[in-house]
Amino acid sequence: MTALDKPGAGPLVSVVMSVYNTERYVGDAVMSVLGQSYRNLEMICFNDASTDSSLSILQSIAERDGRMRVINSPVNIRQGGGRNRAIKASKGDYIMFLDSDDELKPYAVERCVAAALANDSEAVFFDYCRFMTGSDKETEICQLGKDAVSLRGDDLRRRILERTASHVTAMYARSVIVDNDLFFPEGIHYEDNAVGLAMQTIARNPVKLNEVFYRYRFDNESVTRSVNNPRFFDRIESAEILLEHTKRLGLYDRFRDLVDYQFTNLYFVHTVFGAIYRFDRVQADQIRRVKRGIKTYLPSYRRNPYYRSQPFLLKLKIESHVRWPHLIKFLSNVNRKLRK
Repeated sequence: MTALDKPGAGPLVSVVMSVYNTERYVGDAVMSVLGQSYRNLEMICFNDASTDSSLSILQSIAERDGRMRVINSPVNIRQGGGRNRAIKASKGDYIMFLDSDDELKPYAVERCVAAALANDSEAVFFDYCRFMTGSDKETEICQLGKDAVSLRGDDLRRRILERTASHVTAMYARSVIVDNDLFFPEGIHYEDNAVGLAMQTIARNPVKLNEVFYRYRFDNESVTRSVNNPRFFDRIESAEILLEHTKRLGLYDRFRDLVDYQFTNLYFVHTVFGAIYRFDRVQADQIRRVKRGIKTYLPSYRRNPYYRSQPFLLKLKIESHVRWPHLIKFLSNVNRKLRK
């Protein structure tokens, strides 16, 4: 037992969670943290003006376990704002993120702490699994690749930028967020896109573990999977914020081609595809918007070495969607009817 594990030393790890109307899942999410094998932690839950019984569930659990704190907001400020309030209230040296409908594996915190202390690491990455409510089946996802466990320094940073990993699949030193002003943008969706890659690549001595620590529930409602939701286009602002962070922190100069490639995906490619497939009618104004924007930000994106290295058929698919979105939508609708 180290000094940091002893009672009275204060929590080493803070798990933060923003909660909005997840009464069905939030109890399991909280208990997956409070039931960790590692005990020297705190959990900070920000209730974002929930209209269901989420707040009462949180308060009831907090009364039984002093390691949990609940911050109640009478006004909804969205997930980014909730995470920020929880981070600022945190006392741990490390931060982990948990969405209120997901769960952590029982040994997640213990093994992340061990890896962080052994490697003097400001970011410890791990894998996640997808699961459905009421099912024991889990589908493991290794975003960075199993070989990433052997990568260090800029080699691992390049892998992170090449493949990207969710912000929830890592434990971060609190200073990475606070000292670099990498708080989440507030009032928008896709807020994690704006800071995730910056947090992950600015961190000192990042390491990867080939273990599944995060359980991601994918049978609930989410703006990332919803249709006809205009908030989908918040992703444009998030991509712009990310680009500014990378430039401000000196990451852009070090990894220019990779940052440009990911910006093209987040800002341009994914937006065009979403404008076609996530809406009943093609959102032509938004496609024109990002077509104008990419000409300003990266007029030569097609010459990016990472873009050029993509399979020919993928590049053809991208270009056809950009040039003929209405035709693509029409063909998609015809194909869907034929398959029925």
